[in-house]
Amino acid sequence: CSAIPEELIESELFGYEKGAFSGANPVGKKGLIETAVDGTLFLDEVGDLSLLAQAKLLRFLENGEYYKVGGTRRYRTKTRVVAATNKDLEALIEAESFRVDLYYRLATIKVEVPTLNRRPQDIIPMARHFLSEFNRKYGKAFADFNQEARQALTSHVWKGNIRELRNLIERAVLLGLNSELTLFELGLDRINATTRTEDVDDHFPPLRPQTGLDLPALHEALDQHYFKRSLALVDGNAAKAAQLLNMSYYAFRRRREKLEI
Repeated sequence: CSAIPEELIESELFGYEKGAFSGANPVGKKGLIETAVDGTLFLDEVGDLSLLAQAKLLRFLENGEYYKVGGTRRYRTKTRVVAATNKDLEALIEAESFRVDLYYRLATIKVEVPTLNRRPQDIIPMARHFLSEFNRKYGKAFADFNQEARQALTSHVWKGNIRELRNLIERAVLLGLNSELTLFELGLDRINATTRTEDVDDHFPPLRPQTGLDLPALHEALDQHYFKRSLALVDGNAAKAAQLLNMSYYAFRRRREKLEI
């Protein structure tokens, strides 16, 4: 859905009649809904639809009826609709950027797929699946990952989820030399080393019901950490450090004086 411009979404979904607009196909065009008659229409990234497009989609979902762009004939069809999104639709509803009635119309049967970080037991089976896939694609014969590589795959924080895992395995298959892929060929040694260097001072105490937490002190420690780091990165240039922290120069200077940095 995010790949279709807002002004084209209606014609892509519902099609258009011949001569509907300047530059239109002279014989008209079938929309995705008509193409999916008695089948399934899969709407990926449905959370990116504009409010106008959401309204038009809702009308179709309510009664199975639609009009082609530029036409007056009413069409009726039976199509199963499956929608997916990586966005929090309930948060979008609160922000009034997603229609609550469309949400409940789409969520008749709701399936949540947890992120890779929430199901570490699936990482190695998936990695081996991608290994087999790319072995076939590139004519390679890697048997598995060595133990160190398997441990790194399981403990890595997957910010890009399964796409990141898949791309990482493909690169390793292209670069690998031995029968088993190693930590170096996966590139996780460099990623994890960078992460450790960047985050070495970023660990803060957990919030426990027995002890609580001194949040003001924690805020000050966080500011101290990033003010010092930003200044170190730009050789003490306060204006550039303020830009790194997305602050105005004057706000940066006032806070820096309070922190006595």
